[in-house]
Amino acid sequence: MAEESGEEEPKKRPSLPPVEFLKPGETQGPLPARDQLPAAWVPRPEEYQRPTSWIPPTSSAPRAPSNLPKIAGILLIVSAVVGMSGAIYNAVTLPSVAEYTNFTQGNSPTTVALLQICGLISIWSQGLAFLGGVMAFQRMNWKLTLVCAIFSLATLGFFYVEGSLIGLVGLIVTIRARPYFLT
Repeated sequence: MAEESGEEEPKKRPSLPPVEFLKPGETQGPLPARDQLPAAWVPRPEEYQRPTSWIPPTSSAPRAPSNLPKIAGILLIVSAVVGMSGAIYNAVTLPSVAEYTNFTQGNSPTTVALLQICGLISIWSQGLAFLGGVMAFQRMNWKLTLVCAIFSLATLGFFYVEGSLIGLVGLIVTIRARPYFLT
């Protein structure tokens, strides 16, 4: 209907300002003076430096890379593998019915339950020791690696001590490797 009456649409968008291009051979006009502030304040890259109060005084020289986190990771993984192999060996070599009967009659039910609980703690500790070993090998999250190294002390093996002893050495090396972790 608007076409028939000859009226133009009243709601048109305002046109954008024209874009100016330089022709070959033309030079650009003068830039505004440096002391004159632009319409919008734009910081310079040199204004993005960290304040000196944020920089710790001992960070003048970066630390040389060390193999302590990798050694801690290997020790924690070995602790987990020794504990897993002991748990698998104990699961495969089940006692006979007569041996189990003699064991349960000679000990109180709380002793049997306590041994089963210790076995479950050992299984969870093996998983945490393995996790801590992988994280130490990647130099990630020292606090979680330390917690996993502490749990590796509860890892049992074939003779019930070697997994924990390897985990203890891994814990000591993890503590010594603190400065070489990324976080």
